[in-house]
Amino acid sequence: MPFDWISYLTLAEELAQKPDEASQRTAISRAYYFVFNIAFARAKANAGPVPGNYGYHQWCGEKYLATPDPDCQQLGINGQRMQDRRRRADYERATTLRLNDEVQRTLLEAREFQIAFQTIPPRYPLR
Repeated sequence: MPFDWISYLTLAEELAQKPDEASQRTAISRAYYFVFNIAFARAKANAGPVPGNYGYHQWCGEKYLATPDPDCQQLGINGQRMQDRRRRADYERATTLRLNDEVQRTLLEAREFQIAFQTIPPRYPLR
């Protein structure tokens, strides 16, 4: 049975309730990977395999941004913003003073992405 990526978002929401920094940072990461994996699965189904000279995240984002549909392009923009936040949460050493705000923003954006993703035509993103 294929993995249901919504489990990552559920886990992110559970981790967001914990007060420790590790849980908060991981909540951001899991919410992003929920978004990335649903977006990537559609991009791969529509556009084929990722060329060898691309990273998966870059390729996926570019597919959404290059689609003529503005709603699909917005998903690409939102995904990149979440990826940047995930990168900071995973790699920046300094404690983020407003980490809880970042977590809540990421969870909200992940839910909004989920809804918007379901409304774009299934043929997007294009090859």
